[in-house]
Amino acid sequence: MTMEIDQIRRDALGLWLRGVRLPLTAVERLARPEEAASWPPAVAFAKGEAAVKGLVGRLTGDQVLIGVANLQRAEVSQRQQVVAKQLEAEATRAEARLAGDVREAGLERQRQQAEQRAQDRQQKLEQDKRAAEQRVAQRAAKKQAVARKQAAARQNAIDAQATKAEAGRLRKEAQALQAKKRAVEAQGAVLDLDKAIRTKKAARRAG
Repeated sequence: MTMEIDQIRRDALGLWLRGVRLPLTAVERLARPEEAASWPPAVAFAKGEAAVKGLVGRLTGDQVLIGVANLQRAEVSQRQQVVAKQLEAEATRAEARLAGDVREAGLERQRQQAEQRAQDRQQKLEQDKRAAEQRVAQRAAKKQAVARKQAAARQNAIDAQATKAEAGRLRKEAQALQAKKRAVEAQGAVLDLDKAIRTKKAARRAG
């Protein structure tokens, strides 16, 4: 008779606990159907359920109910360990994701810095190239200016020599003309003198 009463009490307690858990069961099936055993609210309820069964078992002296409560507490402890490991694993995954994000951000920053350095080097090379081209152009222009100046100087020297030669030639020609003029004048004077002599001679013969 006592055993039947204990069994009725256990069944009633089980029905009451299932009724109390009914809202949680509905949410559990909808929200976390694959992780119901390790869902923290479910683990917390199981822990409370074990405490209630243990309390009723001690109050009624029901060793079976006490044993069930002890087993359920051991199961809850294991489930809590599972939850703790899951939380630890999730924290590790989150830490790994964070480290990965930080590493990725660092790599991206390094890539951007490398690209910026490459752009700076390219700009520097282009600036150096333009400066070298300008220096070459300036040296070429300077050489051309010197060459033009030297050519002009040579041409001036040639022109001066040609002018000097032309002046000498003209001077010689003038001297030759003067000599010819003097020769002609001398010849004219001789002819005049000869004419005068003949005229005198002719006059003497006539007289």
